[in-house]
Amino acid sequence: MDCNTATLSKIEDLLQRFRFKEVLSDDTSSKTIWLLGTIATTNVASVDDEPPVPGQNAAIVVLERLAFSPQTIAKAGCSLDSVLLATGERNDVYAWATGDARVAALKPDVRIALTYPATQKHIDKHRRQQRKWVCETPELYEKVTKPFIDSQSASRIQWVYNILSKQVESEHILFEDPDPERGFVIVPDLKWDATNMDNMYLVAIVHRHDLRSLRDLTNSHLPLLYNLRSKAVVAAQKYGVPSNQLRLYIHYQPSYYHLHVHITNVLLEGKGMLAGRAHLLDSVIDNISNIASDYYQRATIPYVLGSTDELWSHWAAHQNTSSDEPTTIST
Repeated sequence: MDCNTATLSKIEDLLQRFRFKEVLSDDTSSKTIWLLGTIATTNVASVDDEPPVPGQNAAIVVLERLAFSPQTIAKAGCSLDSVLLATGERNDVYAWATGDARVAALKPDVRIALTYPATQKHIDKHRRQQRKWVCETPELYEKVTKPFIDSQSASRIQWVYNILSKQVESEHILFEDPDPERGFVIVPDLKWDATNMDNMYLVAIVHRHDLRSLRDLTNSHLPLLYNLRSKAVVAAQKYGVPSNQLRLYIHYQPSYYHLHVHITNVLLEGKGMLAGRAHLLDSVIDNISNIASDYYQRATIPYVLGSTDELWSHWAAHQNTSSDEPTTIST
């Protein structure tokens, strides 16, 4: 049994033991739903009543409808003689229906992601929640955000270190510059199915462990940023995506505190590219090189947090104990 077969077998086993408890949230635009449940010790139905315990038996399953692949359909064709329709209507020359296409060229049609064991942070991240708008001044970064980042255990990003050390996913590395100061690896992002080039989504993870977020970047890091920007073009060309179709950006706040850059096809749209989170790499470089070498240590950076986000609880606590002017509004 090869590595991929063994991995699929393990995932199938976990999914077969998944016991659904509740819908955490859904997104109709991306056709994605997040489910909370448990992983039973056996397939015996009697264990279904066990509640999810974060860090133990709790599991999150994400179901995402995949986009159609023009390349696959063009190659394999698209016969619709096996279509099974459930509902339909017709008006003049127009007709529409819903059903099961049963077309091999359209399979697989769903991407399944599993987090197990899921922590409370994982659950809170995906649960539907209110959104809060934050304007983070340099002073508030030092008072609120930086202490929060400093408190994060290294174990939370052990999976990042595993990629950088090639303990896992080494076969997926598209490009690596091993230089400890200006080097990085580029891998496909877990959110991409690696088939539809219009949705190409890569991520570059820097080798340096001292760069945690946008706030850490200064002019001393420009060689790293220039190097990453040029090599992202090389990596994307492996999928036939030219440089003028690339969008490179950094999230703030990021989902994990180890500097990484998102590399996507400009045709791909999503919430992660919205104002209030995404900072274009070209703009980051320009701000540091042409405005101020310490631009991101001096700038006020607005962003959005979820009401159950761990960082938001620190902001709320600060507001309750501070006489500062209000720095956030609910959205």
